[in-house]
Amino acid sequence: MKKIINKIINRKIFLKKPIVLIHIGSDGSNFSTWKKIAGNSILISVDPSINKEKNKIFLKVNYVQKIIDGKNGVKTFHITKDSHCSSLLEPKKTEYRWWYGAHRFKVVKKEEHKVSSLNPILKNLNISYVDWLVIDAQGVDLEIFKNLKKTIQSKISILDLEPGFFEFYKKADNISDVFDYTKNNFEFENMTFGYNYKVNSKNLTKLDKKILYRFNEPSKIYSNITFVNKSNSDERIRLLKIIYLISNKKFFEAKNILLPYKNISFYRELIKIINSRIFLYKIMYFFFMPIYLFKKILNRLLVNKGIRI
Repeated sequence: MKKIINKIINRKIFLKKPIVLIHIGSDGSNFSTWKKIAGNSILISVDPSINKEKNKIFLKVNYVQKIIDGKNGVKTFHITKDSHCSSLLEPKKTEYRWWYGAHRFKVVKKEEHKVSSLNPILKNLNISYVDWLVIDAQGVDLEIFKNLKKTIQSKISILDLEPGFFEFYKKADNISDVFDYTKNNFEFENMTFGYNYKVNSKNLTKLDKKILYRFNEPSKIYSNITFVNKSNSDERIRLLKIIYLISNKKFFEAKNILLPYKNISFYRELIKIINSRIFLYKIMYFFFMPIYLFKKILNRLLVNKGIRI
């Protein structure tokens, strides 16, 4: 749906104030989620070990090599064997010590670092609003978000946080606290998962490990949760939600948000584009219906005979 996304990002509201995207803990990210809106977006990439690469797809890129926390100060940073597990919080060994890949959390060095909340960083960059915020800060995501200025926080359109289901770090974010804090201004939209094997690697032979990877289902151990702002009255939030929904093929949800504004020509045009995509799916549905029916009948016959496919 490139057409509808291009129409939205070229709306006057975004030409005057480009979309602001922030990714905290961005080392290793290719920002593919934002590729379709990059041309009219300012990216703020935050990570203490970030590589400043030339990124020509964004309107502007700001690299911030700092450790982010809820408040300004000096804190101990725990550098782990796997740099992606490094955190301001101390790893809690009792939680994962017998799991496959536990070595990733082994602390190899402790360093004292100045830490900063997001507020002074935005001030230094002369940015007064954030549209889409992604935080992956190894246990302190919620603290960072909670301490963001309320005037900025309440206007965020899309929010991505990464709480764990287990306490990998001492005093880490609790997933229930994340939902409890966000419920007033945001609603849950999507959740994906990170996986691991709850098995001691020391008890596995090389062959066991191959079988583990090939046939054993891993367990869900952390989540990437997407929230969207509840407001539809604010045009900026409304349009960014449409971009998110369209990008994730949620056409009926997007249309439902647009319908109250159908008397406005711009929104009527967006609805028309969405309707054309829905109409295409209807054609596809009727075209493939004989196949759907055949599979359904075949499945019932086999089930009745005790055979499952």
